[in-house]
Amino acid sequence: MSKKTLPLFSFEEYISELKLQLESSDDDYEYYYRGCCTHYWIYNLTSGIYRDSNISNEDINFREMILRSPADFVDDKTTLEKLVKMQHYGLPTRLLDVTSNPLVALYFASIQYKDYKTDGKIYVFKTPKREIKYYDSDAVALISNLAKLRIDKTDFTSSFGYLMHEIRDDKSYYLDDFEKENQEDIRKVFLVKVKLNNNRIVRQSGAFLIFGMEDLSSKKLPAILPSTQIEKEIIIDKGGKGNILKSLKSLAINEYTLFPELEHQANYLIK
Repeated sequence: MSKKTLPLFSFEEYISELKLQLESSDDDYEYYYRGCCTHYWIYNLTSGIYRDSNISNEDINFREMILRSPADFVDDKTTLEKLVKMQHYGLPTRLLDVTSNPLVALYFASIQYKDYKTDGKIYVFKTPKREIKYYDSDAVALISNLAKLRIDKTDFTSSFGYLMHEIRDDKSYYLDDFEKENQEDIRKVFLVKVKLNNNRIVRQSGAFLIFGMEDLSSKKLPAILPSTQIEKEIIIDKGGKGNILKSLKSLAINEYTLFPELEHQANYLIK
C-alpha cells in the first residue's frame, strides 16, 4: 500500500495523484474510493454495525425498522436491499459506502467534521473484477442475513440451521450443506454492486463493502478488510478543503447534486 505522506491542498494535486489510476487500462481491476472528512477516526473503514456496541442490537433494529415503516420496504425483496435502504436512512448496518467516482470521494473528504477543522482522507481500493459481487450473489446473501440473527445464534462451529433458514427467505434454493467455500466467504469483506434503484446511489456512483464475521464462533467481531485491498491513502489538508469544494462545485459535485432528498436541497439553497 502506498500512503500519501504529504497532504494535498488542491483539486489539481488530487487529480495528479490519481493520474495512474485514471489512465489505467488494466481490465482485470476496478477502482473504488472512500472519502472521509477526518483522517484519524478509527472507524473510517468499519461498517456502522461494528461501531460502539451496535452489533448487540443488529437483529432487533433490523426488524424494528421494517415493522415501523413496512410500506417503505414492500418493494425490497432481499435482505441486502433492505440493508441498503436502512443504510440510506442512517441505521447502522454491515455495509460501508464506497464510490466508483473519485470526485465524489474528494467531496466527502473535503467537507468539515462537525465544527472541527480536520484533515480528510481518501482510501483508494484496487479490486480484482473476479472478486466483485453483485446484488444476487450467494456470498452476499450469506453475509447479509447475519443481520437477522441474535448473537447467540451465530456460533456456526457446529450448526448453520438458523442462518440457512434466514437465507432461504431470499433464496429458496440455497443449499443447506455449508461447504468450505461458504465458510470462507462468511469471514470476508466483499465489494458489492447493488441495484441502481436509489437516486442517491445513482448520483454518488455508489457501491458497498459488506462485512462478514471474523470467525465461525460469533458475529461480535467483524471480518477484517485486508490491507492489500487498499491501493493508496491520500490526505486532504484541512487548509485546502474550501478551495477544493469550490472546484468541485464548478464540476457539479456538491450537496445539491449528490443528495436528492428535499432536506438537502433546502440546506444547499440556504447555504
